[in-house]
Amino acid sequence: MITDRPPKRPKARREFDQSDGLTRLATLPAAHALQGRATLLEKAVALGDPRSVKAAGESILGLLAQTYEVSQPRLRVLGARPRTAWEGGQSELFGDYDFEEKRIRIWMRTAVLGKVTSYRGLLHTLLHEFCHHLDRERLGFLETPHTRGFHARVDDLYHLALATPPERRRPLVWIPMGRAWRIDWSKLRSPRSGNSS
Repeated sequence: MITDRPPKRPKARREFDQSDGLTRLATLPAAHALQGRATLLEKAVALGDPRSVKAAGESILGLLAQTYEVSQPRLRVLGARPRTAWEGGQSELFGDYDFEEKRIRIWMRTAVLGKVTSYRGLLHTLLHEFCHHLDRERLGFLETPHTRGFHARVDDLYHLALATPPERRRPLVWIPMGRAWRIDWSKLRSPRSGNSS
């Protein structure tokens, strides 16, 4: 994960800095309600049925929209991820959010082999795209940039949905990369120091 680079325009930079500093959501959905819906999504992904995935995804989005008192974004579940290749690399699109239509799209199959994506990957993508919707509808971040704060807010919802015990959660650790930041995966994968139980 890499953040966006801070914009140069003063107004956009202020919004970027506010998003970067907002590392926690003031309110979270009821844990049991989100976790129950996430379990339904996991079962739907295991079936590989787009209609079931859509229904389970819409249930999650409905709960989140109700929690944050925003409109519920529409959801489209599509097949194989679009892939872009260039000399020396390639990327796949996992999901996106259309600002004007207030619509989330998620792709549930890998680009090359067409295999059903992992449940955790699909859940993270759904929550990531919802956080773009939340940025615009509730938090006032019209540009909805990928900041460290944005990724932390997604992370809060993701671990709540997975019922990750607090002692197993790892804070996101960032490394500067020019004018942007990237996740230090080695720090996230290492055991938390100080836990000797």
